[in-house]
Order: sequence, then C-alpha cells, then structure tokens
Amino acid sequence: MIKHLGVLTAMLTGLWGAPPALSQSLPSVDDLAAEQPQTAPTIRVGTKEIPPFVSLNPSTLPYGYSVDLWHEIADDLDRQTEWVTYNSVSDLLDGLKTGEIEFAIAGISITAQRESQGLDFSYPFYQSGLQLMVPKPDTTIVSLASGMFQWGNLRPIFLIFASSTLVGGLIWLVEHNHNEHFSGHPINGVSQGIWFAIVTLGTFGYGDVTPTKFAGRLIATLWMGLSFFIVADFIASLTVHQLSESTLDLQKLSGESVGAIAGTTGEIFLQSQPVEIVAYPDFVTAVAALETGKIKGLVQDAPAIQYFISRNPDMFVLAGDLLTNEGYGIAVREENANLLERIDRLILDYQQRGFLQELDRKWFNEALSESATG
Repeated sequence: MIKHLGVLTAMLTGLWGAPPALSQSLPSVDDLAAEQPQTAPTIRVGTKEIPPFVSLNPSTLPYGYSVDLWHEIADDLDRQTEWVTYNSVSDLLDGLKTGEIEFAIAGISITAQRESQGLDFSYPFYQSGLQLMVPKPDTTIVSLASGMFQWGNLRPIFLIFASSTLVGGLIWLVEHNHNEHFSGHPINGVSQGIWFAIVTLGTFGYGDVTPTKFAGRLIATLWMGLSFFIVADFIASLTVHQLSESTLDLQKLSGESVGAIAGTTGEIFLQSQPVEIVAYPDFVTAVAALETGKIKGLVQDAPAIQYFISRNPDMFVLAGDLLTNEGYGIAVREENANLLERIDRLILDYQQRGFLQELDRKWFNEALSESATG
C-alpha cells in the first residue's frame, strides 16, 4: 500500500512540474510584438513642379532643392513620405485645405493672404522675390538698321543738320557779296555755308572755306561755342536711348500685356500695376506666349526664371531688379501645426550648420555650370 502510494505521488509530481518548464519555453504576446520592426509613420506631402526646387519625372520620385530639404526633415522627424503632385500652386494649397495632404512644399511664398485662409507656414527656408523676364533683344543687322529710324536715334541727327543749315544760311547771307567762296548761285553759296558749319561742328577745320568779315566771323565764333553743346547732346541722346533699350523694366511696359501664372503671387502683384494681366495655367504655356510675342514680359519667382534663363541664355533675359521680397516656406493647415515648431527648429539648425547653403550650391551652381559648358 505504501509502495503504490509513493508511485502515485511521483506521477502527480511529474505532471504538475511539467507546465512551468513548458511555460518558460513559449514567448509571450508582448515579447512577440517587441521583436517586430517598428514602421515610421507616413506623412502625405503635396508638391508642384517648380525647377530647381521641385522637378517631376514619371519614372522617378520628385527631386530638387525642396525635395532634398524635406527628406532631411523627414529623417530627423522619423517619418516616411508619400508624395502627391499637383498641377498648380492653387491646386496644391486647395489639397492642403481639404485634407488630401498634410504638408505642402515646393516654392510656396509666405503671404498674409494665404495665412488668412487657414494655412500656417514654417520658418522661411529660402529668400526669394518676383522678377520680370523678357525676350532677349534682337541684335541682327536688320533689327539694328530698323532701330536707326526710330525717333530717339533720328532726333540728334536732325538737330545737327537743322542747326548746320541755319548757320550755313546766315554765313552765306553776310558773306556772299564780298567772299568768293559764298558767291554765285544761292544754292551753291548756302551749301558752302552748310559745309563750313559741319566741319566746324566736327572740329575738322579744313580751312578751305572761311568767313572774312566781322559779322561772319562773329557767327562762326558763336557757332564754335554752341557746337560743343550740340555734340554733347548728340552723344547723350544716343547713350540714353541705348540705356533705355537695355534696361527695360515693368514701368516701361505700362499698358502692355504682361503674363503671370494663375493663382500665384505674380498674378496678385500685377493686379496693382498699370499693365494688362494675362494669366496662364502653367509656366510652359506662359513662356510660349512670351516667345511668340503675345505678351511683352512674364512675372514669376526670381529663382525659377533665373534657373530657366540659365538653361535658355539665348532666348530670354531678366529685366530690372526684384519687384518684391518673399520667403519660401512649408505650408500646413493651422489645426495640424503640431509638428511645425519642430520643423522650424530643424530649418534654423540647417541654416546654422550650412545645409541650406549646400543645397544652394548643389541646385543653383550646377545649373549655371551646365549652361556655361553646354
């Protein structure tokens, strides 16, 4: 009896002792969750093609200045990015307002009007402004020849011949009775007087025709003094005309058709200018209109058109100085601005350690070097 009781006790001990060993060999649910890799949260970011800040290629992800900046920010925030592209800045901002995207980055100007529409912006990561782009002046022989017949060029020439004719006539009037160089038929005498006035004006002084009487010499002396001012006016008129042609700006296009991209700060700015505004849906269409002469100029963000001109140096030029001063920022809805303070600190840090300057050299200097070697 005691022997059978000992065997039973041993069996029960083995049965109750097995589960602790089994429980130690199986991982818990928490342990399994800890072993799984943690996926970073994904942010939907909208953008719009504005080279060199954002360039789009169907076979690749967006690339450019702003894209590089956002990738750096996303890495520091431990976020993944889902890109959403739009055809215009207005569509991009509308997508942000309706919640299609959480952030918007490209070359978006920070304006009071946009902030009043429920948007908030980061610290500016790039200082920009609007500028005027016009077709490059034609320097062919035909254009130069046609330019000579404009009144700005003809006026000083007309002044020289008109004043020389007047002086030549006065010299003939006082000299033709006693000076053989001005005697004979009035046409011959006056033409000799004009010749004398022109060579005196040009300080050639051949001496083949000269007045001999006091009145004639007095007229000649006054004419010599006056000729300095006439020549100076001639040179100044040509210089001013050439400068005015080469320093075209928005004020000189008053009343003319000037283009801008619809929904941008360029269109808003032109509404306060004395020009006829022509809005285009995109930059390519606006440039085509400028090239064909439908508009006289195009107002757009300075970095974008500087980049474009660097790749098309024979077609367009910048005209005048910056029209405005604007900063580019990352846009977000006001109610979703919880990450904005961290983004502001990151942008300031990038600025202090030279990362933004590196982006400048990468995306702007490369464009200039490519245009120089291409």
